[in-house]
Amino acid sequence: MTRRSLTILLHWSLLMLVLAMIKGGSAAPALRWVFVISAALWVGLAVARGVLAKPGPKLQGSLRQTFAAQHRGMYALVGIAAVLNLTALLDLSPLGWAWNALLVLLVASTFHGLFHFWRHTALNDGALRVMSPRFMHKFL
Repeated sequence: MTRRSLTILLHWSLLMLVLAMIKGGSAAPALRWVFVISAALWVGLAVARGVLAKPGPKLQGSLRQTFAAQHRGMYALVGIAAVLNLTALLDLSPLGWAWNALLVLLVASTFHGLFHFWRHTALNDGALRVMSPRFMHKFL
């Protein structure tokens, strides 16, 4: 598996895990462990090898200048949510902190997705094709 494929798999898996954990109002410990491990892999890969996201030539102005910082912020939110879930799983912190971190991550992820949807449609820069698995490219 290539680094790009692994990054895409972890990216979309984490989204599905967050949605699954939030859907019922509380997540099963096994689901939270999978989230913690997946997040650690994804953030660790980004820290060790760098972030694959690039702003693209059509993104201009302040959005282009802040693109890298916005993505580092998303990685930080994923890392914080993972650490808080880990500490809650180990009974080192209240579950409420982990829950709030997941809600913040969900809101930030929504804006993140809307931003890339805007890029893909308004700028027509293929942003969704870059971050989607190859089997989805024919639909984008």
